[in-house]
Amino acid sequence: MKNQQDLDFKLYKVYVWGGFALCVIYIFVATLVFEAHNLPGPQAFLVLGIPLMIWIAGILLYWWWVFLFKDRKELEGLTQQPEGSVPGIDSLRNLSRLHQAMAISGGDIKELKKNSRRAKLPMLIWYGGANLMALWVCCPITLGSMEIIEGFSLGTWLAGMLALIVLILVGTPFLLQMGNKNAENAFLAPLGLEFTELHKLKPDIVSSIGGGQLLIPEGPAVIEGERHGRLVHIKTLEKYSLTVVQARLPEFKVISEAGKLTPEKGAPDQVVAAIKSLRKAKRWQGIQVYAGPEGIGIQRQSKGTNMWLYDLWLAEYLLNKLSDSDSER
Repeated sequence: MKNQQDLDFKLYKVYVWGGFALCVIYIFVATLVFEAHNLPGPQAFLVLGIPLMIWIAGILLYWWWVFLFKDRKELEGLTQQPEGSVPGIDSLRNLSRLHQAMAISGGDIKELKKNSRRAKLPMLIWYGGANLMALWVCCPITLGSMEIIEGFSLGTWLAGMLALIVLILVGTPFLLQMGNKNAENAFLAPLGLEFTELHKLKPDIVSSIGGGQLLIPEGPAVIEGERHGRLVHIKTLEKYSLTVVQARLPEFKVISEAGKLTPEKGAPDQVVAAIKSLRKAKRWQGIQVYAGPEGIGIQRQSKGTNMWLYDLWLAEYLLNKLSDSDSER
């Protein structure tokens, strides 16, 4: 699936840049060599403008396909994973992909699908508005040049354009807020987790004087739940987080050296082999892994929102490798 996704976007980039170059070359040749600009109005537009219109339409249609169908197809593909399996290493490409995979593995697929549609709605509304603006810009010019409509005044065109710009400028913050709220509500439930303690808010006098935030978070937030039959406890405080998954394990420790995970001496062979399969990456910077009879804990000190999700994946990944080894005995 990853190769297919990469191929889709590579072909899109080829279409954008290759199509633009071909349109420029075509217009240049048609104008200088064949003098297409001297043709009667509708014919000149058809010869010079239609290829450019088709190129623009292709770009707009590609993103409609991404928003409406591609994400759904990828989500359906992820649901084909065996129930209870830990997502593979390819799911670590970004947090969005990992979140989907983790929701399907040990989470709630129905909740994921429902919240995915809800979180996508503001983007579809905004993109529809942007498409409407493109149509308003192009259609009067196109239909007027082809002499299909007459008497369409410049004032009407400018007024409509101004109204659409104002609508998008006013609506964008509202849609962003709605999208962020939907995304926040949608993030934990599909994973089988929930907030059991939220950050407290305190006034920030210094920041408010300068026009900044009136309230800032204070204290930890706690997320808890159950995944694969194991209790999960996650505590976050500013750039610090602690992710703990309950299990009975031998004692071992894994440290991060500039993003390269390294098991300390005495770690089980299964852990050593599993860690070797993980390449050096920024996502592993600032973490330490501790394991023992009460479970596995991953301590993190790094910037970024919801970075604990990588730690939860790592804990489940190591637990899966250890349990696979135990079942083979």
